[in-house]
Amino acid sequence: MADSVIELFDVTFRHKIPKPKLTNPWFKTKGAGIFSMNLSLKKGQILGLVGPNGAGKTTLLRVLAGIIPIDAGMVKLNGVDLSTLDNSIDNQLRANVGHMPEQVRWAGRVTVMQTLEKFAAMRPQSISSDKLLSLVGLKAKSDSPLDELSQGMRQRLSLAVALMGSPKILLLDEPFNGLDPVAAKSVEKMIKQLAKKGVTVIVSSHQVSGLVDLVDRLLLIHRGQLVADGTIDEIEANLGLNNRIEVSGTGQYPDLKKILSSSVIIDKIVHENYWQCTIQNPADDAMMEIVNAGCQITEWKRKPPDIVELLCHATGLEIEEIGMEIQSSTMMPLRLATEEE
Repeated sequence: MADSVIELFDVTFRHKIPKPKLTNPWFKTKGAGIFSMNLSLKKGQILGLVGPNGAGKTTLLRVLAGIIPIDAGMVKLNGVDLSTLDNSIDNQLRANVGHMPEQVRWAGRVTVMQTLEKFAAMRPQSISSDKLLSLVGLKAKSDSPLDELSQGMRQRLSLAVALMGSPKILLLDEPFNGLDPVAAKSVEKMIKQLAKKGVTVIVSSHQVSGLVDLVDRLLLIHRGQLVADGTIDEIEANLGLNNRIEVSGTGQYPDLKKILSSSVIIDKIVHENYWQCTIQNPADDAMMEIVNAGCQITEWKRKPPDIVELLCHATGLEIEEIGMEIQSSTMMPLRLATEEE
């Protein structure tokens, strides 16, 4: 595929869960993971990875980073099947991918600069630790011990390590955790600058509202599988959420179902002297019909769904389930009756 930096074809990985048996105390069963994942990442794109707890987001990032080996499938890097090369798939990925884990327990009396230089010494090419610290805004803390860093500073240090070696692909797992709004904006700006230079960036975040203006493409993942992939506008259209307006007014709530016989009222909020409703597929003259019916309109605007709403519609889950659900090994895609577990 043109301009594709990395491609996954039917890639599967399942965590191994200990399940001792009398005859085999070391027996393990297959647990959660990712399943038949097909994905193509283009040069310079910013992708948002969203899913409920346990959906497989971190597992997917670890597979892409070469941290865990795949069970099945094919991985291509710049159009080349990595299984055909002398070096292992994992080593090839690690040489081209920068990975920022969700939590790194930076601790000790070692300074920030000393820590960065230890990581730089593992790289074959020369790396300027000063430039990296300046890039992530930690220059003033270069001589500070790790124990004295705030959570936000630890996130910046993790980002600096991920950027070593000028990776072609950058994986950020919850990069905004612990960052104040100003620092978060600074990281967003950095991500956009890297994308302009041709770096492909995947951002996995629970702060879904912040991804709307950041990402070029959205990946919705559930139970180890992609349930939606595309721009936000494309996913809206595919889920039937792309043609809605939100109308607010004062006074008694009017009988909009009668006024707008050709439209669908999908949601409404009614107070004593205020009301608000969402209309699906309104006719061109819908607002004129409402005004002519004597309704007092205070606001009328397009209602774009947020990313959580997209995820709810793509998975069939309620918002409460999206926020609280934790997947177990029994909540996986159906397998054939003849397939061994």
